[in-house]
Amino acid sequence: MSRLKERLIALNISFNKEIFRYVAIVIILIAGFVAVAFFTKINAIFIIMAFVVIIFTYFYFSRYKSVEARQKRTDLIEFVNLFTFFKIYLKNGFGVYASLKEIANFANTSLKAKLEKLLLEIDEDKTITPYITFARYFDELIVEEMMISIYQMVDDGADSNYLIQFELIFDKFSELLHQGELNSKDKALGTLTSSSLLGSAYLITMITIGVVSLLGDMINVL
Repeated sequence: MSRLKERLIALNISFNKEIFRYVAIVIILIAGFVAVAFFTKINAIFIIMAFVVIIFTYFYFSRYKSVEARQKRTDLIEFVNLFTFFKIYLKNGFGVYASLKEIANFANTSLKAKLEKLLLEIDEDKTITPYITFARYFDELIVEEMMISIYQMVDDGADSNYLIQFELIFDKFSELLHQGELNSKDKALGTLTSSSLLGSAYLITMITIGVVSLLGDMINVL
């Protein structure tokens, strides 16, 4: 239960509300099945009830995976936007730590928490570990490469070749992410268009069937 609570907090979802909603729905389902069993006198209905509750429980709690995926995608896009400013701070004389602290002020709730955690871990651990831990949240190897370049700038400064390395990796990743977003929108638009065409075809078919049936009735009357 504690793991679920931590998971929901990370997604900015109220644990108490989620549990209350789940319990309320389960109670309604059980009450409905009990009422059916009472009026029909079919005891086997309780087996169906147990099956339905189990299936509902699985889908209710497994939906967080899709929420997490969307959150991670949002954070990845936010990451690219923020680290565009990170480069600007570096070029204006800010150090790595100061630049990370500045961009954390503009981050969304989810990414802000992760950046603040990164800063706290950097205070306690001067190795590359905090940077790698932060990068692995995104499940993107290229983000890990960027964070390694950032760590290498800590000692060598923003005037080192590591800044150039970071910019090359970052610009390439930004381009790929932007292209991916365009492809996703095109795919979604294509799906929407296909759905509209199928809906229109279905409507036309039903109208045609209705007209033919009406004509048939009129002919029979004559």
